[in-house]
Amino acid sequence: MQVTDGVLRRASEAVRASRTATVLAATGLIARAGFYLLLVYLVVRVILTNGGPPANAAGALETVASTPLGLIPVGLAAVGFVVFGLSRLLGAFRDRSASVLSRGTTALQGLFSLVLTEVPASYVLGSRSTGTERQQRMTTDRLLTLPAGRVILVAVGLIFIGTCVWQVTTAARTGFTESLRTDTSAPWLRLLIRVTGRVGITARALVFLPMGVLLIVAAVDVDPSKAKGLDGTLSTLAQNVWGRVLLGGVAAGFTVFATYSLLEARYRDVDAGD
Repeated sequence: MQVTDGVLRRASEAVRASRTATVLAATGLIARAGFYLLLVYLVVRVILTNGGPPANAAGALETVASTPLGLIPVGLAAVGFVVFGLSRLLGAFRDRSASVLSRGTTALQGLFSLVLTEVPASYVLGSRSTGTERQQRMTTDRLLTLPAGRVILVAVGLIFIGTCVWQVTTAARTGFTESLRTDTSAPWLRLLIRVTGRVGITARALVFLPMGVLLIVAAVDVDPSKAKGLDGTLSTLAQNVWGRVLLGGVAAGFTVFATYSLLEARYRDVDAGD
């Protein structure tokens, strides 16, 4: 145990002292901002034409990769997500000055970033189904064939919902500002970060919340078609005028979150425990 503790501590200090690691971690946050701006573009296309690439991770990657040298930023995004995730995990381990709750939420953020790595990494390696509506339904279908598949699916849905509720709570109490280096920044900048963080994080959580609910519905009804992803949820909204108004709100919320992500890339102390 002491050996493992020592190895992790040395790894944490190495990351903290590495300028390259800091830049790559910031790249992950910039990539996140770019991803949500692409989603804004795809959502607006859904509103105006009810067509185009799907408004999900696969659609965003398809849009980027269709340009010359498009796989390069996708690959950089994968590297950035990995380094940011590892930095947050090591920070949660190293920073004993932070509360247990703060370190726990930091570790979860790191794990979530590592999970996100699969999407751009799989795309670079040749998989074009990652992040699609079809893949999600196939995964749901496979889970439902397992003996405890329905229980697993309900558990995943509850974790999804719990994560979204946690994000809204964090946004409400501005917990996202705890490891931002803004002590010497102008008051207007600190206000901008608080506002974009509160609005953007809340908006993102509220958009993804129905996906957790639909996973539970799919488990209860034993119907994988009920497990809609982001694209399916947004496409359903596009079927009527009021739904398209809500889609406009989704686009605005994602734009605010992308703005916050860029500010976070500049000011986040990525290896802090809070």
